[in-house]
Amino acid sequence: MNRLATFLLGFLLIANFAQAQEEGAAAPDNGLTEQKAADGSVKKGCDARGYCWGESVEETKSKYTFFSDNMKAKNYSQETIDAFNYLYTNTPYIHKNLYIYGLKLYKALLSAESKKKDAADKDLIVKYEDMVLKLYDERGQYFGQAEKWESTKGKYLYRYVKDRPDFDERLPEYYTFYRGIADRDGVKTDDSNMSAYVAIVAKLHISYKKAVQGFNKDPKTKAQKTVILTANSVIENKDGKYTDAQIKEYSAKKAAAEKEIENLSTAFETNDANFKKYKSYNEDWLMDEYDFVSDIAGKNIEIAEAAKKANDVKSWNRIQTMADKYIMGMLDIDCDFINNKLGAKFKADPTDIATAKKIVGYSIRKKCMDGPYFIQAAEVVFTAEPTPAYANLISGQYIKKNDTDKAIEWKEKAIELYSEDPTKQAETSIDLAKLYNKKGLKSQARSQAYKAIEFDSEISKEAYTFIGDLYMGSYKQCFESSEDNVQERGCYLAAYDMYKKAGNSSKMASAQKQFPSKSDIFTLAAKGYGEGKSIKVGCWIGGSTTLRVRP
Repeated sequence: MNRLATFLLGFLLIANFAQAQEEGAAAPDNGLTEQKAADGSVKKGCDARGYCWGESVEETKSKYTFFSDNMKAKNYSQETIDAFNYLYTNTPYIHKNLYIYGLKLYKALLSAESKKKDAADKDLIVKYEDMVLKLYDERGQYFGQAEKWESTKGKYLYRYVKDRPDFDERLPEYYTFYRGIADRDGVKTDDSNMSAYVAIVAKLHISYKKAVQGFNKDPKTKAQKTVILTANSVIENKDGKYTDAQIKEYSAKKAAAEKEIENLSTAFETNDANFKKYKSYNEDWLMDEYDFVSDIAGKNIEIAEAAKKANDVKSWNRIQTMADKYIMGMLDIDCDFINNKLGAKFKADPTDIATAKKIVGYSIRKKCMDGPYFIQAAEVVFTAEPTPAYANLISGQYIKKNDTDKAIEWKEKAIELYSEDPTKQAETSIDLAKLYNKKGLKSQARSQAYKAIEFDSEISKEAYTFIGDLYMGSYKQCFESSEDNVQERGCYLAAYDMYKKAGNSSKMASAQKQFPSKSDIFTLAAKGYGEGKSIKVGCWIGGSTTLRVRP
């Protein structure tokens, strides 16, 4: 029996081993692999189509089929939600379709709940909103293009959170989020994201002002400010009733009070949470924010206008209007502010490009370009960021000051910087030619007008008309004292030639009225004059023209 049992046991072991080998050899490879998600995490059970089913392949496939079928049928039942939750919890990396469908699902649920209005479950609405935001984050996490989906998330974030109880508390967090998008996307920032950004900037400054009110209302602060005000009246000494010793005394008191306010500010920031949290969102910060928003809005308006996209122009004009109203509206900026506060800051550091830009930008908006620091600030900006627009701007200011030499210098810089735009070079050359004429440099003015035509022939009518005007205006300079009634009319004959090239019939007629008369030509025939003959013009004009008679 023992030998028989041993034999049977050995037989069974061999049979089982053979069967296992046979089954193993017959079992096909399921072809599933592991892959890396965009964030570097591991996705399991991935097939050739890009679906990653995780470890429970069959169950996940079943859940996904049920979920996707229901979504295609727009069946947003609890069973559909449960199927999504299973997939989202166990295989968040299954496929990008999970996020496409998931966003569709939760936006539909959110819409349905919101339509209930007063009967709506606010907690449920917040839950759905947070899920939408989270899905945008995680789509980027698992499937890439995180920046794109963050920008898309921004379109919903402000709308969802602006009425929540913790919104004001979290303002710095939301500011960081939207500023990050605007810094990254730049001129491509979506207008809805920029709209949210403007609103958050404005609210942050309001929080700053509230925090500062607490500091300003502190009795110790008020006492020191009173000392400063009193000292200022003595130092100014408008009526001349204070002695030098008194002025010196109050100057010291003012300095001590300012130092004490600085100490109080430090102490207040340490002890007051709001002051500490919002202190950096002050007027200087707000001015920077206004410039930042206006720069992006302005560039988008230019792009939209060039592309003739009326809706985009309207959208970005709305953003600029918001910035003007809600940001600039909180800044009491006028010519005195620019010339005194910003001017003093710029005077202390003439290399401060940020302050220089503010002086230029605000001066233009507030029509304070005659201020004492405008040109200097504009030149500082130009040195850092040379553009033809700035060169033209500076030239224009020198024209207003009747400093033609400096105006010419800056027009020349503008022409050089317009090297990629021949049309602008031509237009600016005409401006420069006019400046040469203003200085009485008619020959240089003519040469510059010819250069304008070389840059762009489309400006030839204006250029030739300008040259004709130069000739017409040269009578007193060149021929007024001449005793030759024919020769002295040469400037008008030459002007007619220029007007003819310009196709300017009205000015041709004006020049004709100044041609020599038939009697003048007849009287001076001994000099070789004759209608239709060539005649030298002379003076700075030079060259020759055809002798014609007054009509």
